Amino acid sequence: AAVAAMRSRWCKHCQLFQPLRTKHCHDCEMCVRTHDHHCPWIGTCVGENNRVLFYCFLALQCAELGLFFVEGLQGISILEPSAVLLMGLLLIAMLFIMVCCLWCFHTFLLLANLTTWEHVSWARISYLRHLPQSRGSPFSRSLPSNIAAYFCGPAWCPERFRRCAALRRDDEDGVAWELSE
Repeated sequence: AAVAAMRSRWCKHCQLFQPLRTKHCHDCEMCVRTHDHHCPWIGTCVGENNRVLFYCFLALQCAELGLFFVEGLQGISILEPSAVLLMGLLLIAMLFIMVCCLWCFHTFLLLANLTTWEHVSWARISYLRHLPQSRGSPFSRSLPSNIAAYFCGPAWCPERFRRCAALRRDDEDGVAWELSE
């Protein structure tokens, strides 16, 4: 009901109507469904089709940096400390903290059924600006439904789960997110 009242936005760059939660990325020069952000680390946008991979990428980066830090600690000698090794460990520790914070933030977004774009630009997004941000995402249902919606995008969703109430499908085989009432 609430979605039916929403007017589709016209993308002047791609010359098409954007489905709900779609944003044009000026770096990629295309519209991205469930746009999260443009990531310079992977050189493309994070959106509906690859956000699961991005989430796993962050988790693996945390694990890798943690492993490197532990291995570096084993190489420290109390009698002859290496300044280069200590500086390397400091750099790894800083990167580990930053990547872990980013992974935690994306875990929050996953559980709240939000994107980075929606979280940061709430007041500028046509379908969100009239809603109080304190009430959370209008797309949020329950934790299991939010997790399913995040991890079961069009490329990842098994056929038997595509009829799940949290995953309404449209004619383009994409998730047509509905606003909860």
